[in-house]
Amino acid sequence: MADRATPPYPTPPEGAPLRLAFVGQQTYFRACALDEDSPRVTTTFIEYRSGRDPALMRSQLAAFSPHVVVVFRPETVPAGLLADLPAPILGFLTEPISRSTEGGALHWDLEERRRALAQMDRANVDRLVSFDPLIIPTVDEVMEVWRSLPIPVADRLYRPVERVKGVPKMLFVGRSTVHRERFLIDVKHRFDCLHVAFGIQVDELEHLLDTHQITFNIHNEPYPSFENRVLLHLAAGHLVISEPLSPTHGLEPGFDYLEVQHPEDLLAIATEARAFPDAFHRVRVRGRQKAELVRASRVWPALVRDLFADVAAFGTHRTVAGRGGDGVAVGGAATAAAAA
Repeated sequence: MADRATPPYPTPPEGAPLRLAFVGQQTYFRACALDEDSPRVTTTFIEYRSGRDPALMRSQLAAFSPHVVVVFRPETVPAGLLADLPAPILGFLTEPISRSTEGGALHWDLEERRRALAQMDRANVDRLVSFDPLIIPTVDEVMEVWRSLPIPVADRLYRPVERVKGVPKMLFVGRSTVHRERFLIDVKHRFDCLHVAFGIQVDELEHLLDTHQITFNIHNEPYPSFENRVLLHLAAGHLVISEPLSPTHGLEPGFDYLEVQHPEDLLAIATEARAFPDAFHRVRVRGRQKAELVRASRVWPALVRDLFADVAAFGTHRTVAGRGGDGVAVGGAATAAAAA
């Protein structure tokens, strides 16, 4: 339970920008972060993934001196590494895990990810956000989930929806698995479909978004989930053809994207979309409108503002040496102005 007597974290001086640090694997999460240097906020992205040098990441954070930190996949951070960092830390859970631990047939991949999450050190984070509200009962056994929302999309990846000129090009970004290849094999054989099976930097991703119009979303394994690539491609104005999403996060199949249940469905819809791209223009427009709800410059400042206010009101379980002092009261005018 949170300790209400915990002193607040230091916050920006009046008129100074909020210093917001993102920590995670760039090839996956740079496309989800806020990239801004303005009077309201200054951001940085620090590369870190499981197996990399944690001391380097910690020293880069210290050099930036953040007012707040967002850590993608906090379960990969070694125990105690961020425990003494004098700033509120928001852990963002991005991986699907088992939605129940009450027996039954549990998928091996989801169980492996659940076991990894169970090793997360609560001292490294003040609050948790989950991309999937349906895994909250499982996550709560490790640490209570504060919020649930889809992973945001970086502003630089948004594109206007334009009419397709010529034959549309097809794209799938994601590692290869047996399940995915079963869905994609016929499309790959019949059409010019680019499959990017390894992580790419955001600059390369931008080029792919500019040169393709149809994209696919196939689950990693045959279990329900919601991949962040769906909203990323909707933001780029693509026609997204996807397996059923769970949760849907407000997206409507047939209106915002096209849903398929079987590989044969994928081939049939891809064939039609390639031959008659204008027939699906309204779907692309609707999907692009929905993607505005996860624009990074809209979501992150509001989430940070709420984080400061929540920690000020309810405290935190973390014990950070040197916290408090002459800092402005958390959630006060300076913080609101910096994060608004």
